[in-house]
Amino acid sequence: MINKIEIENFKCYSTKRVMELSNITACVGLNSVGKSSFIQSLLLLRQVFDNAVKYRDTNRNQFDIALNDIYDLHLGTTSQILSSQDEEAIHFKVNEQYVFNLMNREDTPLSLRINCMYDVEQLLDIGGIFADKIYYLNAERTGPRNYQNMVFQDFIHCGYHGDATYAAIYALRGQDVSDGRLFPYGSDTKAKKMEKQIEYWMNYIVPGVAFHFSQQDDLRISSFQVMQQALDTGYSSPYNYGFGISYILPVIVSGLMAEKGSMFIVENPEAHLHPSGQSRIGRFLAQVAADGVQVVVETHSEHIINGIRLEALRTKMPAKDICINYFSIDELNGSNQVMRINLNDRMDITDWPDGFLDQEEKDLRQMREMRRK
Repeated sequence: MINKIEIENFKCYSTKRVMELSNITACVGLNSVGKSSFIQSLLLLRQVFDNAVKYRDTNRNQFDIALNDIYDLHLGTTSQILSSQDEEAIHFKVNEQYVFNLMNREDTPLSLRINCMYDVEQLLDIGGIFADKIYYLNAERTGPRNYQNMVFQDFIHCGYHGDATYAAIYALRGQDVSDGRLFPYGSDTKAKKMEKQIEYWMNYIVPGVAFHFSQQDDLRISSFQVMQQALDTGYSSPYNYGFGISYILPVIVSGLMAEKGSMFIVENPEAHLHPSGQSRIGRFLAQVAADGVQVVVETHSEHIINGIRLEALRTKMPAKDICINYFSIDELNGSNQVMRINLNDRMDITDWPDGFLDQEEKDLRQMREMRRK
């Protein structure tokens, strides 16, 4: 598992910044303070592993790392992401031991080059972003669709925008879900098959709906329909049910299918969800992490954080297995900062810096002051 990453000379990380990770890592903070850049760092490192696998039977260890399109990265050119034009490399260090220097080359501004010092087996031993498979969901996910196109994949996943979710469900529908991720909150929800577990979890987060998936191989499409169980209307188009179902479905499916030892990265899982649904998806992600998947979540939702804490109390997850990284800006010098927010065994937050999930209290205090006038 990856438990620490150092980043230097990449976008806002002009000087070395150290980020801790754990079984589940939540990245929180204001906009444009480094959360997405941290995720992008992971995806650049993933390309190192992909190239090592591609050339594992050769003597080649010099690889090009693309800045755009792969893993849906859109970083532009090297001049746009190097913090200092005087420094010709982006530096990453993983677990205080594994060093990755991505070098700038003036003749190829859309990529960086690395001389990788590690073979595939060494990287696999680290796990996480260097596991055999990773699962990544971008913040911009596919909204309601009646069908999705079937596409070739090296392994089954939901696509980076959730655009391959229907096909993934259809392919895995008869497989058993890992015992550690089975829905735990109902006596009549004991079926282990993927299709039923998806239904249980989706009903927990978006109550009162049922789903139907099908596939037409000749047309190369996978279809999805939704039914509101309280109404006698039958299955209909997901367009009739808003964005919440379509946005959260790939999160549930990815979490249930992710292999132990792999990494699941999800940006803004709370999008289009009611606060109760946000809390419950936090509980789901914590359960996935407790079952051996390293989860990294970028979020603006205090309900996600509280859901993680609730699930930790239910399962007695140790506080060390939860890492909450708070990203902020130093108002004195304008540099970005990353601070780990500590929890005790009661899941209390033991240090609460200004700006960390405190907007509700600030607004209420301002309302009280305005009422006195």
